Amino acid sequence: MIYIDLTRKDRLDESLMKAWGAWNKTLLKYIYGKDTKVVANLNEEEKEQIEFKIKGEYEDVKSYALALTLEAVYLRSYIEEGKNSPKTLEAKEKANAAAKDFTERTGLPWPFKD
Repeated sequence: MIYIDLTRKDRLDESLMKAWGAWNKTLLKYIYGKDTKVVANLNEEEKEQIEFKIKGEYEDVKSYALALTLEAVYLRSYIEEGKNSPKTLEAKEKANAAAKDFTERTGLPWPFKD
């Protein structure tokens, strides 16, 4: 079970940052699929289903879900259309905007970068 608590904004240490990256990577794997190795190796776990709970203010959780979803859209476009296609560049722009909003709203850094 992955448990993401966006209410604990006062605790941002190295172990939390490592867990934060792992949680996002796992959730993105289940959104995007297990067959990619282009942007990151997302094939470390072999479970068919993932259990997770996200706790926090409604707008924080909504912002996180949007940023993660738009990151997945960008990765799909990157694979299918190529890095420099207009569709991919537009998807990356939207993903970056959502990630920026999430970071500003929660104070947590977005763990995915080119």
